[in-house]
Amino acid sequence: MNLLLKNAFVGDPASSVHRTYCDLLIEDGVIASLQGGKAEKEIDLSGYEVFPGWFDLNAHFNDPGTEFKEDLDTGALVASNGGFTDIQLIPNTNPPLETKSDVKYVLHRKTPLVDVHISAALSEGLKGKNLTEIYDLKVAGASSFTDGDLPVWNAELLLKALQYTHTINSPIFQLAQDVSLSDNTHIHEGKMSTLLGLRGEPGISEELMVMRDIEILRYANGSIHFSRVSSGKSVELIRKAKREGLNVTADTGIHHLIFTDEAVADFNTYMKNLPPFRAESDRKALIKGVKDGTIDAICSNHRPQDQESKSLEFDLSEPGSISLQTFYPSLLKLSSDIPIETLIKCITLNPRTLLDVDPVSIDVNMPAKLTIVDPQKEWVLDDTTNLSKSRNSPFWGEKLKGKIVGIVNKAAYAFFND
Repeated sequence: MNLLLKNAFVGDPASSVHRTYCDLLIEDGVIASLQGGKAEKEIDLSGYEVFPGWFDLNAHFNDPGTEFKEDLDTGALVASNGGFTDIQLIPNTNPPLETKSDVKYVLHRKTPLVDVHISAALSEGLKGKNLTEIYDLKVAGASSFTDGDLPVWNAELLLKALQYTHTINSPIFQLAQDVSLSDNTHIHEGKMSTLLGLRGEPGISEELMVMRDIEILRYANGSIHFSRVSSGKSVELIRKAKREGLNVTADTGIHHLIFTDEAVADFNTYMKNLPPFRAESDRKALIKGVKDGTIDAICSNHRPQDQESKSLEFDLSEPGSISLQTFYPSLLKLSSDIPIETLIKCITLNPRTLLDVDPVSIDVNMPAKLTIVDPQKEWVLDDTTNLSKSRNSPFWGEKLKGKIVGIVNKAAYAFFND
């Protein structure tokens, strides 16, 4: 079916029609014209904005193993309603995504509105001792390699992995965390951890690993991507490494740009995160890093947890929050500190570039991957609107501004009712 999107206000810094109104004609999943034409289906987008399809670098869909928290179907539903046409899943499932059959199992579960990408396990069992069959996983469709929510603690394994992945042009994603400093911690180490009597993880836990990994990269070559950076000093280290010409990229979680450790003052377990929210100085450094390009991308860090994992004492609860469905309201919260063009680049162009995925743009002959938003719509995330199997959102019950109203992924599209 051909589709005509009339009066579309375009938000695409890479497009020649950025910040203008167009009539987008989509034929066979491709943008055929910016000036309209005949179509079987016409939709008026007056009052809405249209962006290139959003790409998330880090999410859990919990399949296989813990589908009661989220599964591939509900994850794709939440992602599409959050504005994402593309999602990269990390391998912390049960069992981990570490074989060709594991990767194919996920990729063969077709979700028309959302293209799923896999960051496959770097080490067997995510234990950091032996490399997985990296080349076979790449052939099977893996877009990158990581141990996901676990750091690659083994320096020798990381060195070998960098040397090997360099030959197949695949980045390694690393959660920078010194396990000896982060073990059995629940919050950022600082004033708040002292006041609450909780064992805190110091920022140096992340910073030491960033320093180590940069030096290993300098020796081994390859490409390393620091995932969910949370420390201001880490941003400085990555900035310096980039200036030296090392092949380093980074992302941060959307909530780390909004919240600090003050958010857990009332022991709200929905605010317990991985990595933990840090000090205001760290949050400001992350914002600066996004603005100057040190941080390439912003990810959802969507980590569903069931109520049995969250309705516990703070130190016993599992970290993580759902964030896909509220991603756009979060972006709008940040737009007073970071230009919207920069924010959009961090979730459209940059993620695709670092994974060597074909770029998308709102232009003729480009694939029709579009995210359509209502910047004025107010709504509340609660049991009537939440589409995830889990409800561990820091915005639960809060009035939010900004809503996804539709998504186009080539020949597939959907417009969402209230």
